[in-house]
Amino acid sequence: MKRRASVLMALLALGPLTACSHTIPMKPAFVSPPATTQVPVVVGVYYSPDFGQREDKIWRMGDRWDFPLGQASILVLEGAWKALFEGHALVSAPPPLSAGEPKVAAVIEPTIEAFDFGLPFLKSGTYTAEITYRFKLSAPDGTTLASWTVRGAGAKPGQFGFDFARGPGEAAELAMQDAATKLAAGFRDVPEVRAWLRNSGVLSWMPKWLATVLSRLRP
Repeated sequence: MKRRASVLMALLALGPLTACSHTIPMKPAFVSPPATTQVPVVVGVYYSPDFGQREDKIWRMGDRWDFPLGQASILVLEGAWKALFEGHALVSAPPPLSAGEPKVAAVIEPTIEAFDFGLPFLKSGTYTAEITYRFKLSAPDGTTLASWTVRGAGAKPGQFGFDFARGPGEAAELAMQDAATKLAAGFRDVPEVRAWLRNSGVLSWMPKWLATVLSRLRP
């Protein structure tokens, strides 16, 4: 019995040593939704240290999968800010803003509420991923203007080979891209955001190309 117990303990100790860890390469690119027009304001963006440094280490099928979600999220969200706003500037702290910070109409702070991914039974199967962001919009004095979530999903067919990190990475990139595109497309549809735009006098704004067309139609 003692010999069997010793063998069992040795096998249990050996198990974690035989597991592999996979660092997932992630470089998501922002995909602009059709007919996106910029809001004519300059906003501040605050990336907290926890957000920028976030890395999820998830165990699946006996291996560990390390997703650098923070840096990848910043990469894709920078594209969303450029598509959404006339200008944006990074701020070093959340509102209320100090006198040395850029002059902005509001500040957006993203956080990651949830992330998960799925592995197929065979490498040629479909890899999936989901991510949920929360966005907080605040006035420069710290007043909360809006808070809402955006969920992105991605699926990527796999292929046979030796790169185990490629499938999960591409699925996660697609999920982030999906979320960023939804953010840009639905920003004005958030009720609290619409109220802020209305109070700021921005809601009645029209894109320059439309104003030019209308001016040419006038007698």
